[in-house]
Amino acid sequence: MALSLKFNEKYIDKYIGSDEITAEIIKHKQLFDDGYACKIGPDDRKGWFKVDNNADENMLKRIHKVADKIRSQSEVLVVIGIGGSNRGSMAAVECLKYAHPDSPEIIWAGNNVSATAIERVMDRIGNRSVSVYVIAKDFNTVEPGLAFRVFRQYLKQRYGDEYKERVTVCGSEGKGNLLELSQKYGFGFLPFPEEVGGRYCILTPVGLLPCAVAGIDIDVLVQSARDTEKYLKTVDAANNPAVRYAVARNLLMKKGFYVESMVVNEPDLEFFARWWLQEFGETEGKIQECIYPDYYVNSEDLHSIGQYVQQGRRFITETYLRCFKTHPDKKVPSSDVEDGFGYLEGKPYDSVNRAVYNGSLKAHYDDGVPCLEFICPDNPDEKLFGELFYFFLFAVYMSANYIGVNPFNQDGVENYKKNMYDLLEKFTKK
Repeated sequence: MALSLKFNEKYIDKYIGSDEITAEIIKHKQLFDDGYACKIGPDDRKGWFKVDNNADENMLKRIHKVADKIRSQSEVLVVIGIGGSNRGSMAAVECLKYAHPDSPEIIWAGNNVSATAIERVMDRIGNRSVSVYVIAKDFNTVEPGLAFRVFRQYLKQRYGDEYKERVTVCGSEGKGNLLELSQKYGFGFLPFPEEVGGRYCILTPVGLLPCAVAGIDIDVLVQSARDTEKYLKTVDAANNPAVRYAVARNLLMKKGFYVESMVVNEPDLEFFARWWLQEFGETEGKIQECIYPDYYVNSEDLHSIGQYVQQGRRFITETYLRCFKTHPDKKVPSSDVEDGFGYLEGKPYDSVNRAVYNGSLKAHYDDGVPCLEFICPDNPDEKLFGELFYFFLFAVYMSANYIGVNPFNQDGVENYKKNMYDLLEKFTKK
């Protein structure tokens, strides 16, 4: 098989060539062979590497059963989680939800400690029926912990002792207390795999349940991820697009391009760009010599940061995701007002969006910005998201191995939490 996702190296040729990428892969053949076998990194965090470890037929049936219950009883599902626990499902749901208007609305909470934000969630729910899904591997993170408190109180007020039927929790089966809470109070439970870290968890119950509730066909998504896994693990490293991408971005960094920005031209793909941001930022950001990830949503950002990228200091690589949602019948209307845009009358909006994409890519490349490009089929769907998710999980693992960092830890995040807990303890004592 081949992927529908295509990696284009054409627009980086002013700085590195395809032969240079190939030579670097051959030079580090043993490293990439070890990566193919998932030999690098702590063994207790490698569960994501094989899709069927946590998304086999039995687990998918279990997820469907929980999703069907939620869909039958609720118009809204509040997903309480933060960081890797929700960014993957958010990426898929916020892009694909418009194809499933009759499904429950997914509202995201527990990803901050803003009182205003949680009030706005309540306002959005209104009088609609609601369930909650709480994601916390070890249930020691403040943001989802406090949000769960608020929503337990809220559900009790609305549904009395039956509120527990509207709560599903997803946590570790080995440690932490969400499993204990589910057993004690009768909440529904799905496992957060012990051997999968947060930012690698989209293809597990953690990320798949919100997708299923939103009407997304998780069977198709998971099968696409399986197919992508099979392809990436069988094609030789020198021709593997995920490996070539991992090497190309780091070769550009060695030439002074320390920032990589994911560029999307469909606003519905912004949350995918944010998932990509976390994957690479949290996975690689542990040494000085690593890439800083960013993202832009065009055409809006062309009128802000685009000016800097075009003519500012040369340290930014752009990674374009050429993926469009097409609406061929949506055309620029005629007008009896002479507004200066008559030359666009009758043109599809799609053609204007493509012109923005192609025009900005060419302008930036011509001005010396290295531009990586991923070419995708139009109208993103479950199959494409299955490819995207596994492709970039595989790519970030290879990239981290290549620069010599542990792909699975995030000690800096743990340090900020320690400081926060110290401050909260002092506040409590005071």
